[in-house]
Amino acid sequence: MHNPGGMMQAAPPGHAPQPGDGADPRVLRRRLRVAGVDGGIARLEVDRLSGCTRCAVRAGCGTGALAQMLGSHPLDIRLRHTGGIAPGDEVVVAMSGGAFLGAAGLAYLLPPATLVSAAAILSALGLSDIWVALSCLPVLALSLLPAWLAGRRDRLAHALRIEDVIARGQA
Repeated sequence: MHNPGGMMQAAPPGHAPQPGDGADPRVLRRRLRVAGVDGGIARLEVDRLSGCTRCAVRAGCGTGALAQMLGSHPLDIRLRHTGGIAPGDEVVVAMSGGAFLGAAGLAYLLPPATLVSAAAILSALGLSDIWVALSCLPVLALSLLPAWLAGRRDRLAHALRIEDVIARGQA
């Protein structure tokens, strides 16, 4: 299933996947452009997207402004491939919904859950608010460690696979 907008998407609602049609509703897909090929490794580039329309217009919260401060350079992903890919082509990359949920949990669920648990335990021990807050800083840093390690070890890249190649000029 090609996605002209390039957004990660599942199969359309009500579409019953047929064996071999590649339309598993639990799989997220996105079109990426091939920036380079080195042996069996394809270097893919994707523009960073805002999380919501409010972020895109920098209204509502500071995430969009923070993203602008950090720069909007493309995200670089390296994936193994079996051939037939050239720079300038586009590929359809897929990730299972379970792998996506695991990554989202590491990044967005584990840190706040750890922080709230630590604050509750430290408060129950009778520490003052300032000591609870100061003690939670290293707890927060440690709670981000699993997501950072997953990124360092390319665990998320191993969850991605190239499903389709769209040759340059055929998109």
